[in-house]
This record gives sequence, C-alpha cells and structure tokens, in this order.
Amino acid sequence: MRIAKTSIALLLVCGAVLAQAAIRVDCEAKFLDELDRLSEPDREIFGLKARDWKPEHVDEWQRQSLACINAKPNWGDAMKDSMRQAVTATASRSRTNLFARRDDAMRKQGLAANVTDQKLTQVVLNGSGNPQEINTFNRDNSNRGERLTCNTLKQSIGFAKVESYRQAVAFGRMCQQMGMTDPSSLALLERQAAGISALYDAIDAFTNQVGIAAKQPVSEAKVRELVAARERVAAQIKSMSLPLNDSYYTKAISSIEKMQEQLNAQACEDQLVKTGFPSSWKANFILMEWNSPELFASIVCAAQRNGAQVRYLSPGVLSKEGFEVKSPQRTVQIFTKADRAPGGDPNVKLMVPVSAKIDGKSTDVTRNNLRAIASELIAAVRNQ
Repeated sequence: MRIAKTSIALLLVCGAVLAQAAIRVDCEAKFLDELDRLSEPDREIFGLKARDWKPEHVDEWQRQSLACINAKPNWGDAMKDSMRQAVTATASRSRTNLFARRDDAMRKQGLAANVTDQKLTQVVLNGSGNPQEINTFNRDNSNRGERLTCNTLKQSIGFAKVESYRQAVAFGRMCQQMGMTDPSSLALLERQAAGISALYDAIDAFTNQVGIAAKQPVSEAKVRELVAARERVAAQIKSMSLPLNDSYYTKAISSIEKMQEQLNAQACEDQLVKTGFPSSWKANFILMEWNSPELFASIVCAAQRNGAQVRYLSPGVLSKEGFEVKSPQRTVQIFTKADRAPGGDPNVKLMVPVSAKIDGKSTDVTRNNLRAIASELIAAVRNQ
C-alpha cells in the first residue's frame, strides 16, 4: 500500500513538473488576456500550442500567474486581490468553457481536413464547419442525382456512382460523429458501399449477355437462360436492400420481355394454324377498335388460354370468311374483309369486321356499334 501511494505521488509530481516545463508565464506580458485564446487550437500560448494544453497546464499557469502578481512591488493589496480573483476566474472558465470551445474548433478542423485529405468534393460543410449535405450522382452518366443531408441520408442513395458511395460513407461518418444520423442508416450505407462495385459488375455482365442475345434469333432455351440470369441479379440487388429499378437492369428486362413476346407470337401463330385457320392469317391484324388494330393470333391464343372455344368460319355463298369464339355465356361470330393496310406489308392484311352474329342474332358492323361488338368478343375471349 505504501509503495502504491508513493507511485501515485511521484506521478502527480512528474505531471506538475512536465506542465511547468511546458509553459512559462512572462510576468511582464498580459498573461491574463492570453489564456482567453485557448479556443484557438493552433495559437501558441506561453510556449505551448493551445491544442496541446491540458487541465494541469491551466493549474501551472494559475500558479505562475499568482506568483507574478505576488511579486509585483508597485501593486497595492487591492489591485493584487482583484488580479488574483481574475486569474482564478479565468482558470475556472478555461477548465470548462474554453477547453470545450477549443475541442469543438479542433473537431471542425478535423472535419475540414477530412474533406480535403479524402478529396470529398461532393461534401458540403456549413459555415460552422459541420456536415451540411452531400451531392450524389447516378451511375447512368447523367448529371442527375440527389442532395442528401444527415437527416435524409437514411433514404439510401440508390444506384449512385461508386465514387458517390465512397463520399457518402465519409459524410455519414461525419454526421454520426455529430449525432445527426442514425447508426443503422450508416451501417446499411457502409454495407451497400462495400458491395456496390461487385453489384454493378454483375448488372453490366447481365446487360451485355442480354444485348448479345437480342442480336441473335430468339429461342426458348436462350430466354430461359436470360430469365435465370435475371433472377440471380435480382437476388443480389435485393440482398443489398436496393430496389429493382436500376436503369441498365430495367432496360435489359424490357429486352427479355420483347424476346418472350416474340416467342409467344410464334407460338400463337403455330396454334392458329393448328386450330384450322389459314396460314395466311398468322400475320394478320384485326380492327376491333378504330385506329387500334390488334394481332389476330393473339386473340386466338388468349381465348384458348382462357378455355374458350375458337374456330375458323370458311366463306359461304352469302357470307364472308370469319371466326367464332364461344364461351359458356355467349357465342360471337365475326365476319371480315381483309385488305392491305395503307403503306403496310403486302403480305400482312388488316381484317375489318363487316358483320357479326351475337348468339345467333346477325348485325352489320358500323362505326357506331363496333365498340359494343368488340366488348362481346372480349367477354367471349375471356370465357365469360
């Protein structure tokens, strides 16, 4: 116990000696005013920079200052008492307010240094040196992006550039130091930043794969391969808590959907012929709404998919050729005339309804009743 007490005493003495050696108060200078500048980190005060001052230095300054006052031969007791009170008050203020102001100034210096050293060109500090906002930029090579503050950083920066992620993480850490952002938001941002480069590589590889496939003849095997690749990339995006709206990803998805539509159209055309329709009808369009022709094969496929019955109606002596769609509730027969669409492919015909028979009741098709007849046809196609 005696050894421990001796060691503590030696430490206290050594601390006081070090403080005494570090500063030296000039009794002829304005030693009282100088201490008020402790809030300026880089200012040298009594031989020691303000950033290096500690409470024991203030104690030493107070001891030396009181010694200077006591040694003044021309000062009266009243003046000495007043100065002693001022020194004591300044020392007390320094231990609380001035050190706090100095530490705040050092923190702001550190933030500014981080911005410079880390080349955070997208980070903005406010007039007080605190983090204000970050400008992020999307990875689609446009100038579009977002301005996020410490409070809105939790919204995620989406598919921003890799560099924007790097700077956003640094900005988020500044915000967290200030207690201005949620730790979980920063943790998510750090996780996304760590994996964003690999994610972009995966998306780019996927889009390249789709681009190559789009230039080749479409096949079911190729579309299945692309759909499997899409699912893998989608899972990777979701694992990073990002939405499935990256511009490159969605463009590739659209290409796959077009390929699937081509396959569906081919299947519909084949099915149309198997159903007994003339092969020349495979590419035909039908006008069931003015200025909105629809591929006839798609109507046949939709009807069969829904369980409705579809058959070809060959032309008779008094009737044109047409087709019939039958559901449990209605039977719709449409008779058409096929003409070449103005300016279109000579091999592709536009079938214009001229008459119809709804549940055995015949009617001529006109501009006024075309929509009503189309509604009956749509209901039958839906097996209603």
